Amino acid sequence: MTSWSTLLTTLFRSEQRKVEALARRKCADPEQAADVVQDAFMRLSRLAEPEAVNNPGHLLFTTASNIMLDYNRRIRRERNRDGGSVAPDLPCPVPDAEVQHAEKQRRAILREAIAALPDETRDIFIRFHLEGRSYRQIAEEKGMDLRRVEYHLRDAMKACRQYASDHQ
Repeated sequence: MTSWSTLLTTLFRSEQRKVEALARRKCADPEQAADVVQDAFMRLSRLAEPEAVNNPGHLLFTTASNIMLDYNRRIRRERNRDGGSVAPDLPCPVPDAEVQHAEKQRRAILREAIAALPDETRDIFIRFHLEGRSYRQIAEEKGMDLRRVEYHLRDAMKACRQYASDHQ
């Protein structure tokens, strides 16, 4: 009977190229093919009961296939975790200085427009747009009907739009 190490040596000589070719085709990175072959043979050499193996060639290819699956899964997880490579033509998610400056100016104009509103209209505008209260809540708090709240908000929006168009 042949020893396990002799059988593995023979198997390595006869099947190494085939397993490596399979690994080059199936691995996410073909450069890993030699490592897959080496790992597969190392795993076979460490078997606790090698005499129980009926078909070492089949076990070799199965082991190599499982190593490739694990490798490809790990690569996919890493790519998903990293978000993958960034295409060079994608715009930066952070606005540039020009956009940031324009936004600051727009906000300043809006603050000025709100400050220029009549007191009651400004109060209703702030309660609705900034504090998130409903028309009904504002009407109850101010002791007025819904229609009047609507008019104040309409007037506030018209005044803010006019102020913004005058100051841009």
